[in-house]
Amino acid sequence: MGKSLLIVLALATAELWAISPAFAQIFGTTSSSPRSIALGRSDIADPRDEWLPNPALPADTSSHIHAVLSPQPLGLSQSLSAGFSGDLPLDPLWLAGASFSRYQWGDGFSWQSFGVQASRIFAVGTTGSGGKDSTTPRHAVAGIRLRYSEETFQGFLPLDDIGVDLGASIELFPKLTLAVAVTHLVSLYNNQGDSLEDRVGWLGLSYHPTDDLTIDAAFESGTNDSAGFHVGAEYAIDPHLFVRAGDDTGNGELSAGIGLAYDNFTADFAAIRHPMLGTSVSFGIGFAL
Repeated sequence: MGKSLLIVLALATAELWAISPAFAQIFGTTSSSPRSIALGRSDIADPRDEWLPNPALPADTSSHIHAVLSPQPLGLSQSLSAGFSGDLPLDPLWLAGASFSRYQWGDGFSWQSFGVQASRIFAVGTTGSGGKDSTTPRHAVAGIRLRYSEETFQGFLPLDDIGVDLGASIELFPKLTLAVAVTHLVSLYNNQGDSLEDRVGWLGLSYHPTDDLTIDAAFESGTNDSAGFHVGAEYAIDPHLFVRAGDDTGNGELSAGIGLAYDNFTADFAAIRHPMLGTSVSFGIGFAL
């Protein structure tokens, strides 16, 4: 009962109709992949799926399909979050992707989002001042996402919104990548002044000190929320098994998870602990085609 009351109070911080900004702040992980959840949502400079704030996904030679499921996110009974995403390389430089996610809390509240996005790789020179490193190419990736969101609360007519997300990343050095992103930069429809989401800016770094270790960090700042810092690390025990841990200072969440990879199949699991709302888990599978 205490958890439900806390959520209701948080969702009612604005007008009854305009509850999505509060939803986005409290339930920021419900539309994230298990890998990103386990890393504390710090991986915007190392994007691997279409749910990340940064739509600048690099193209490769394969298409990918992902599915995620989070039963009772953040310990709330009668709630469920699920999503699907996929991408398709149009050529060695261009990538197109699409995503869907939905959150349902009993019969009273639902939120869903559909997104389409495109990204492109650019060559930006080489790294090093001589020797072997002088022939190492540096790349940048820029991406854009068009996202439709719909919210229904206690039987009211759905609120709709179409927003634009932008993102970019650049290899500063062979082992260090910088990324910037803005979600909901532009709202094409905002329900007579009631915005479904707040604009949020992201700045992130991804560092690969060794082939089997990745360290990610990100800074998040919204128009109406306090700033938060995200940090996470992933270690490859072997080519098939990965362990992850992360921290989100904005919500005080601690997270951890594991990942499995075999041929074209991946499986991920994450657990996240919120200081007031308890623990929840997320599962995901992926295929490379």
